[in-house]
Amino acid sequence: MVSRLPKSKGRQSRSELADIAGFRLQAETVQERPPLPDLPFFPGLSDARASAGLPDDHTVLTQLITLAAPKHPSADIWATSLLRQFGSLAALLSAPDEAMLAAVGQTPALRVTLRLVQEAAVRLHKARLSRAGVLADRAQLRAYLSAVLAHERVEQVRVLFLDAAHRLLADEMLGRGTVDHTPIYPREVMRRALELEARLLVLVHNHPSGDPSPSQDDILMTQRITQAASLLGVTVWDHIIIGSGRLCSLKEDGFF
Repeated sequence: MVSRLPKSKGRQSRSELADIAGFRLQAETVQERPPLPDLPFFPGLSDARASAGLPDDHTVLTQLITLAAPKHPSADIWATSLLRQFGSLAALLSAPDEAMLAAVGQTPALRVTLRLVQEAAVRLHKARLSRAGVLADRAQLRAYLSAVLAHERVEQVRVLFLDAAHRLLADEMLGRGTVDHTPIYPREVMRRALELEARLLVLVHNHPSGDPSPSQDDILMTQRITQAASLLGVTVWDHIIIGSGRLCSLKEDGFF
């Protein structure tokens, strides 16, 4: 006789996995959880999770390890070790490939699971931005950018290309450099803007050092791209710098 697991047990496993990416799976439909300001991976996540009754980083990571490596004898101890090494679940999920491989390389299923969770989080943010408009929800924009760039160890410049209704046409990396310098050329930005028929741009780059304060080069780069864009009827809406989960808006700080 074949024994069967109680149905409630199966449903619980699906819902726990769904909670990791910020939505809950039902039997026939996908139903989004009401948005939280910091969901899923953004500064303040621990407070947001606690206030909403959601599991903390250690609980979620332990569940992920149990899911990917059910025979591991001490999932909770390994979760503790990984969080001590990386500092948070967000930092672990966004870790560079070599760091991820060094940490969980002996368990390929866990590495794949962590990458899938991170990708699901980024796609969820991007879908919300596409529906609501990039500039309609500042908190959602910041959450998306933080999920994409907050833990990058090499500086990169991304450009969000928007149409006149502030809908996201494309999010593209147009420059990647060293830990403290990334070359980007206004003509390349404007060429792509014309190809996409974009009307607004949001410049974004990260500071791997952790300090999001703009350098003089950052300010000059913003001014040059803004000037080139204005000649073609395109507006640079903002330049956002990300560092260790903190963000600096050059527009809000009056740099242009």
